[in-house]
Amino acid sequence: MTKAAHDLPKRMDCAPAERQLRIALVYSRLPFPMMRGDQLTVAHLLSFFAARGHEVDFYTLDMQGALTPVQREWLNEACNEVRIYSQGWWNRLTGLARGLLKGQPLQVGLFQNARLSRDLLRATQAGAYDVVYSYYMRSAPAIPTHLGRVRKQRASRHVNAPATFVALQLSQSLNTRRIWKNEKNRIKRLFYRIETRLCENFEATVWQSFTRSVLIGPADVAAIKAVCAIRDQPAIDNWVYGAHGTDIGRYPPAMEQEIVPGRVVFSGSMLYQPNVQAVHWFVDNCWPRVRACFPDAELFIQGRDPLASIHALDGVNGITVTGTVPDIGAIVRSAAVCINPMGAAGGMQNKLIEYMANAKAVVATDIANEGIMAPSETLRLAADAPTFAAAVIDLLENPDEALALGRKARDYVVEHWTWEAHFLKLEAAFLEALGHVDQSRPLVLTGAD
Repeated sequence: MTKAAHDLPKRMDCAPAERQLRIALVYSRLPFPMMRGDQLTVAHLLSFFAARGHEVDFYTLDMQGALTPVQREWLNEACNEVRIYSQGWWNRLTGLARGLLKGQPLQVGLFQNARLSRDLLRATQAGAYDVVYSYYMRSAPAIPTHLGRVRKQRASRHVNAPATFVALQLSQSLNTRRIWKNEKNRIKRLFYRIETRLCENFEATVWQSFTRSVLIGPADVAAIKAVCAIRDQPAIDNWVYGAHGTDIGRYPPAMEQEIVPGRVVFSGSMLYQPNVQAVHWFVDNCWPRVRACFPDAELFIQGRDPLASIHALDGVNGITVTGTVPDIGAIVRSAAVCINPMGAAGGMQNKLIEYMANAKAVVATDIANEGIMAPSETLRLAADAPTFAAAVIDLLENPDEALALGRKARDYVVEHWTWEAHFLKLEAAFLEALGHVDQSRPLVLTGAD
């Protein structure tokens, strides 16, 4: 998601909040480099909180990331306090063991840290925060369990305790189920099948210990309601929508002279299993049809850490596998068509809004569009391989139509998918949960878009 390891989040274009909040943001790994969607979101959320004048204590683990001196300085300036906890192999193994004994998903147990949980408990008992925000369900067990007992009380009367939010974002049980169904390797299928069951059990109950649950879109809400019913639990009733956005300035519209005729681009981490599955599905089922019509067409697969099966595609049938590149936008802007053939994941697809911000013609699956909910006039949607390939072919045959589609895509992202727009909605949900919403004085975004 980033062009260089020293990249920092954009400076948010919004005025200070009328009421400053004391917020604990609990996360499972370092937010830099901004290579994953969750790292990108957390870094920009911290930037937003700083711009609005909120006082944030940031609790996180030293996993799956790194900090340059510039990034460390930025964190210290954006936050009131930065608490980074060591999560060595012993902590990971013991966390996995404790999590399995409790029936938790493996991805939850892996990120448990006793010191982080203890320090957060002490701070909440001391009344340090108005809001405790857990990003992803991986961090949910770190939130003190006694706070869950005041969730229902808060709905009927004032309670002197922080509002607690768990940013589930996408339904992980839906995500892992899709990966399981699309996986061909028997061992991996078994792993994802077990993880799906564990995620279902966890999702059916974890939301009950929080004031609000944050989900990206209706598909994720419906999936969690379904597992609640299967596990004989109350239907989730405390959700708010909380997607994230993109930096419009970082993804400018492609100029016509940048576009390479016949070039198709997929962009995303090639270590992420849903992306790997999507690429293989497209290459196996769609790309031969495209090449039959356009023998000189080229497919660029762009993204960090490509697995061996992705590396093996490089140089075959017009395919180029780039690995990590210094500027992901350059190759995206060069595309005649961008693709998002996701069969798993769903939720919020950063690659999709980045394509659209670059004013690219996009062909995507319905799953890829679940969280974005882009209207049909801004992209092409395809439910199966013949339809997907036909849409790519049609856009390659009609470059003027592709340009027009890209312009509509850009307009949609500018209007609906800035970071500020979505984070202001999240802030409003904080205030509503605390009982401090004044409907007659709406939050104002200055200079947006």
